Amino acid sequence: LQERIEGLGDHEIVVPNEDNRRWTWFVGHAVERFELWCKSTCNKPCEIGDLLTLHLPPVDVFMVWHSYSLNPAWYQEDVKRVPLLKFLQNLGCLFEMHAENMVSYLVSDPSDTRVGEWTDSTQLPFDPIESAKTLVTRTITCPSCQKDLTVPLSNDDNTGYLQRNFLARCRSGSQCPEINKFKLAAEKLAEDLSINVPCNNMRDYQRYLAGTLYTPVVPYDYEQARDIKNTILQAPKFHQPNGTHYSLSPVNQPHRVRSDEKPEPAHHEWESAILRRVNFSMGVMDRVIRRSMGNDVKSLLRLMSAYTDDKPWSIDLVSAVLRQRSFVEKMESLGWTGPLFLDDADGERILERAIQRYHNFLDLVQGLSSSLFLVPTLDIDLVWHTHQLMASKYEGNCMRFLRRFLDHNDNVEQQDLFLAFQKTCRAWKSRFKVPYNQPQRELKGKGEDDSEKYSRLIEVATDTAELITNIANDRTNCWASCGVAGGNNYGDCGSGAGCGGGGGGCGSSGGCGGGGGCGGGGGG
Repeated sequence: LQERIEGLGDHEIVVPNEDNRRWTWFVGHAVERFELWCKSTCNKPCEIGDLLTLHLPPVDVFMVWHSYSLNPAWYQEDVKRVPLLKFLQNLGCLFEMHAENMVSYLVSDPSDTRVGEWTDSTQLPFDPIESAKTLVTRTITCPSCQKDLTVPLSNDDNTGYLQRNFLARCRSGSQCPEINKFKLAAEKLAEDLSINVPCNNMRDYQRYLAGTLYTPVVPYDYEQARDIKNTILQAPKFHQPNGTHYSLSPVNQPHRVRSDEKPEPAHHEWESAILRRVNFSMGVMDRVIRRSMGNDVKSLLRLMSAYTDDKPWSIDLVSAVLRQRSFVEKMESLGWTGPLFLDDADGERILERAIQRYHNFLDLVQGLSSSLFLVPTLDIDLVWHTHQLMASKYEGNCMRFLRRFLDHNDNVEQQDLFLAFQKTCRAWKSRFKVPYNQPQRELKGKGEDDSEKYSRLIEVATDTAELITNIANDRTNCWASCGVAGGNNYGDCGSGAGCGGGGGGCGSSGGCGGGGGCGGGGGG
């Protein structure tokens, strides 16, 4: 798919000239299509017999879903927390049952039935290239007057929605201030603060703040999420329109309205009051929340990293997809993506060995302190990726065998990654009495090429630090040259939480001090 995009001629579609800009541009469109698919599918009944023939999305949309799933702590929290995304949990379970047939459906020509279902639902062509000719705008909501307006995804001024310097002006005639990503993020956070609908089951309470529901030991810690939101709602700038403080009811305790209690204001009214008090500034909201949360820096950074735009999910999905590029290229260079790889006995043996090493990796995770950050090699990370794609089973296996949820953090600083890899090597050697980055020579005599290939597969982890640096530089260059939106700092105050939202958010938030890290795989 990437080769197809980078090989497009100028006469086919207007795209950036440089290859890296073309792919980034395309991924931005794929994320838009993923959102439209979610909106058109979330309320549809899904029969298991119609799954592949009707509900399997195009390959670019599936690519985005795949990358989203490889950030399991954020993904699992979002599908529980955000109504629009809850259908992904059920749909994912159904797709697990069809995993063996799914690849053939993705790479073969789609049936007329599948194309028709997609087109009727999204009003877009099935083919992503044809869709790019049609999908040129996006509807956003003005944070000031709450009116919808249509903005271009890109333009010659680099102020389109998918570009770095996004800027829009509301045309409602209400003298609204200019709109940028920071103001859209402020509106998203104000909405999450103001939507609090009493119900009999507090676990379905709407809505918890992003980044507050997940903990390694309790993947869905509703009490923690409630306490954090209540703490933040105590700030005067987040009070209800009449100035009173609102507090969530205890978990699983219904909200009983007193006879003298006034009805809760419509959340749009409350949301607007919050935005006016903070002057539509994400920077002001950041400072208020910092004061509310005190010394809990880790929770603060995780929470604020989720509010960078108006998207329903909590991570930058464009960056998440781009981070997978190097991992896929490594797999391709090793021949693991070839159509005949599994037809060869040696190929199957290599995969069996990789699965065994992944089990050993989990054994190491289970036996060591959760504060130790472990880094997988490429072969281990490939199996780990596969496990994460079976989201419900992954969560259950983690809690059953590890007694905690193992996050997968593919957004780690170079020096931290290098030091963590050295610690992983020492821990592996101590536990299993064999070197971590040298394979057992069970393939010796079965073909030198395969043995050498497997050696490269495992030893490539020693190049991880360099790989991380290259990916980070590539992403920065893409943002700078192409203007595709990226980054998390709140430019309106300079004090924003610039925490990467692509992997596990905070480095120590999951599993082995960040979820076991991501090593040479996981996109780098």
